[in-house]
Amino acid sequence: MTLPSGQSATSAAVAQEIIELIKAESDAVALGPDSALQDAGMDSAKVLSLVFRIEARYDIELDAEDGDDLRTVGDLAQLVARRIRERS
Repeated sequence: MTLPSGQSATSAAVAQEIIELIKAESDAVALGPDSALQDAGMDSAKVLSLVFRIEARYDIELDAEDGDDLRTVGDLAQLVARRIRERS
């Protein structure tokens, strides 16, 4: 499976695209896979917007219970990569 950017759906590639989406939603500058979502300046409204953008970008659905274990950008990227693989 490839991402909209043409990369394969690895967690690292997904993480980079998610970082770009987060930067568009907040003023976060230095983000990486280990960055906490809260530290990126993402309040609940911005996280919800991010989830909608991720779902639309990758043509996947994220469930409410998925959010329970998401602490970092990398956690979110792993979940998104898994959903992409499940869809294939």
